[in-house]
Order: sequence, then structure tokens, then C-alpha cells
Amino acid sequence: MYQQILTGIVLSGCSVTDLKCKKIYKSAAAAYILLALLGHTAGRTATLEGIAAGLLPGAFCLAVSWLSRQGLGYGDSVLILGCGISVGLWPCVKILFLSFFLAGIWAAGLLIFRRAGRGKEIPFVPFLFLGALIGGMG
Repeated sequence: MYQQILTGIVLSGCSVTDLKCKKIYKSAAAAYILLALLGHTAGRTATLEGIAAGLLPGAFCLAVSWLSRQGLGYGDSVLILGCGISVGLWPCVKILFLSFFLAGIWAAGLLIFRRAGRGKEIPFVPFLFLGALIGGMG
């Protein structure tokens, strides 16, 4: 339960800063990872293998960030890394799929109603937060 609450608090706070400033603070992402690891350690809720597997979605997104020259920002990818550590591999994958689906619907709506062109950047963390809410954060 601690990990789901932590994920909700961090993603909601980072959503606000992503919407307002189009920025994700490294300190918030680092604190999220640290608190998730501390929570697993204190509660003995995850194995080392489980935590390592949870890193996979975030590592993949970091590679995409690097290859796409931050088409998906590094801050988003580090939050996804933290999400994987916090809730685990498969819940994080579920959250990611929901997030990309919701972001795609939003982007399609912007294109259809001519509110933005193809090069328009949209903040991703709010969709990550919605994906976590809909997916039940694990």
C-alpha cells in the first residue's frame, strides 16, 4: 500500500510541474527512487530480482529518450524507472501502456481539432499519473 500511495503522490506532484513548467525536477525523481527502495527494504516487500526486473521499463524508456534525442524526456524516463522500482515490472508495464494510449488519444484529438501540429510537445507525466490511477498502481 505504501508504494501505491508514494507513486500517486509523486506522480501527481510531478504532473503539476510538468504541466506548468514542462520540467521534472531531478531531486523529486531521485527522492522517489530512494523512498521506494527504502520502503521495500523496511517492509521486506520485494526481492532483489523483483526490483531489478522493475528497472526494465525505465531502462527501455531511457534508451528511447537517448535514441530519440528526448522525444520522451529523460525526466519522464527516470520517473518510469522509479515507478518500476516502486510497483514492480508488470504493474509498471500496465501503467505505461495505459499512459501511452491516453497520450495518443489526446494527441490525436489535438491534431483532429487543429489545436496543435505534429511537432507539438505534450507533457507526459499527467498521462503517467492517469495510467497509474486507472491501472490501480499495482
